[in-house]
Amino acid sequence: MGSFSSYSPYSASDNTGFFSRNGYSKVPVLVQWISTLKCDLSCRHCLSVSLDNGFSDMPLQAVMKLIDEIVEMGVEEFLVTGGEPLARNDLPEIIDYLGFRGQNWTLNTAVMPSAYQRKTLTENSPGFVAVSLDGPREIHDSFRGRKGAWEEAIEAINFFKSLPGVRVCAGTTVTSINERYLEDTFQLVAASGADQWGIHLLVPEGRAAYRSDLFLSKRQLRRLIRFVARKRQYFNVEMADEIGYLGNFEPLVRDFPLTCGAGKSQCVILPDGEVVPCTTLDRSFSAGNIHQKPLREIWEEGFSKLRKYEPEGKCGECIYYPACKSGCWLQRKNGKECFREIWHVPDSLKTAAGITVCLGALASGLSQGAEIRTAKSSNALTSPVQMKQIKIDSQPVIIDPVLTDGIIMDHYVKLSAGYRSGIQSSLLDRFDTEDPAWDILSGFQHETLPQSITGRCDLVMNALNTEYPSLSLAALLWRVVNEPFFETEKFSENEMQAFYSTLEALHRKACQWRLVIFDNRLDPYLRNDRFTDPPFFMYSKAGPRPGDAERHYLTADLNIERWGTADDTPGITAEYLLEHPYADQMNLIFRSSNPGEIWMCSSSGRELLNAESNGRYTMSIFDVIESDEDAVFLFEIMSISGSEIPYGYESRHDDEPGENHVSTLIEVPVMGGRKYTYIDILRSAYHQQRDQILAFTFQVLLEANMYNERNPDYMRGEVMENKSLLWPGFREIAGSGMDVSQYAEGITDIKEIRSRAVKRDIDFWMF
Repeated sequence: MGSFSSYSPYSASDNTGFFSRNGYSKVPVLVQWISTLKCDLSCRHCLSVSLDNGFSDMPLQAVMKLIDEIVEMGVEEFLVTGGEPLARNDLPEIIDYLGFRGQNWTLNTAVMPSAYQRKTLTENSPGFVAVSLDGPREIHDSFRGRKGAWEEAIEAINFFKSLPGVRVCAGTTVTSINERYLEDTFQLVAASGADQWGIHLLVPEGRAAYRSDLFLSKRQLRRLIRFVARKRQYFNVEMADEIGYLGNFEPLVRDFPLTCGAGKSQCVILPDGEVVPCTTLDRSFSAGNIHQKPLREIWEEGFSKLRKYEPEGKCGECIYYPACKSGCWLQRKNGKECFREIWHVPDSLKTAAGITVCLGALASGLSQGAEIRTAKSSNALTSPVQMKQIKIDSQPVIIDPVLTDGIIMDHYVKLSAGYRSGIQSSLLDRFDTEDPAWDILSGFQHETLPQSITGRCDLVMNALNTEYPSLSLAALLWRVVNEPFFETEKFSENEMQAFYSTLEALHRKACQWRLVIFDNRLDPYLRNDRFTDPPFFMYSKAGPRPGDAERHYLTADLNIERWGTADDTPGITAEYLLEHPYADQMNLIFRSSNPGEIWMCSSSGRELLNAESNGRYTMSIFDVIESDEDAVFLFEIMSISGSEIPYGYESRHDDEPGENHVSTLIEVPVMGGRKYTYIDILRSAYHQQRDQILAFTFQVLLEANMYNERNPDYMRGEVMENKSLLWPGFREIAGSGMDVSQYAEGITDIKEIRSRAVKRDIDFWMF
């Protein structure tokens, strides 16, 4: 995996040229081998469950013959999966033979290898390993059907991570059971030592075909997409291919456009030798059997229907088909390929960014009669971008935030795990001590940041000149300068002026950093008439190709076929960012009791804060607002409580059957002529209606306790609007010995409740 085998008779460019002419690669880039259906676990969604007795393990000699053929063909990656591949007694011999033939190989597993297997794996390591990790201990063990499975998974990640050159991915299949624990799982994955986190969806195969209750609802899918988009700013989170095409959200969750390679660049070999396009046990889709015909012939002659696929039905009428290509084949096989309802924004094609990302129309000069408009400004991203390319103050910028993100993430992981504060991340030793961001990162790690507002402002202003910008660093700088406002509002006029100036400078710089970072991220979607860097999205359940120095010609070719070529992208990038504002999930939505005007304040003066047609205003984390007259701002903390009907099984309405909107109204008095920051509003709201907010906060924290798989009537609520108003409540619960009995009757484990509150507090800082 990761590079073409040294035994390959075909070069990468040969494969690419062939693909361009024929629509499939000359040899498969990836061959997955379902080595066995044996497994000691009993996973509720298991794909590899045979409904008959026709899937005995392939004999060792036949496996060696298959490996010989794989090597002779020049297959780039050979993925060993299952069932549980480590359940094969002869797996060490197979691994030894892969090493003897010099074949790049990868592994999917859910368990810890035995001592004998570990010895062989150390001598002939895979290039990539995906280890299943479905959530916290109780959730993982319950879902996998065996107590102790969680410890094994963590132990396996640690073992494979210890092998030189092995890239390790923690893979999570998101279901209706573990979706609510994604935040906890994120912390676990980041702490496990895994290089990345792969997010998978169920497909209706195997046991999952009979468990519709495990599939996510529309609401859960939307939350998942936004969750992945946020967490990618801190850790390498990758959305796998089962969810298919995601329209204008693609660049938020993937570094490269989705490409389904089933039958075109990859295939799967079943235990009995049948060759199918992807991971299914359905022999009716087989292109042949390797025991009857060479794999080379099966590949060259088979899958003709897939390779000449013409869209039918709704796909044939869909404007997104040129980009979507009917999504994931495995989902399409089961009639579950279309996720358009999840991501579709009706106005997205009216923007240049929308057309370019969704359809690749920029290659044709945008001359298809589509209406192009300039994206409207938003409170979360306004004047600092100005819809043009921005250089960051003419200073060199290294767009490689992995180290910066890792230092920040490492600190949050330790806090989440309950470790004592002040423990330095090992990554901090590798950071440039001469860089302006060093003082902030070091002070954050050791909890030695200045207590004064002016001292913090000076540190932040200096850190804005860093050569290592990242979005996680922007969030940290916002934390450094804003955190004291949670505790008090008594600051001098000079201190407040320093704060306002720093907040404005941080907003401007964050927008600049984001533009540069996303210009690189959007590049594969817009400009592909050259070689591309290795992709870091999931081609398959094997994960991404490792090897940062390599070039993947086939990927470039697929992108050209999909998107065409384009000119420089900064204008498109800026427009795209306006459509997807930074930290928009933190926005506060409110109405005012007074018809007087509300202003957004900056060093250049005041700008009218425009209300929506329904009279609601939006305040972002960077805004400083002021009302002309005394008023009461009305905030509604809204949640949706109802049944989570699986997507594809519910009615075609925005609101799912049985769901109810639950809300509480928070009134915040404001004084005319006084400036209010984001934290000012949170603190004022909490002081005014602490009991009401705490009650809602405990409701959120207790949801996990109330869940019971045997209780089909369980109704779960999710805060959808103004959830930041609960933030002070989480902070108080996390840090005090308050009496909770009046807010949550019958709590038996207050330590667990406080632990959840700590994680919620961390999640707010990681916007």
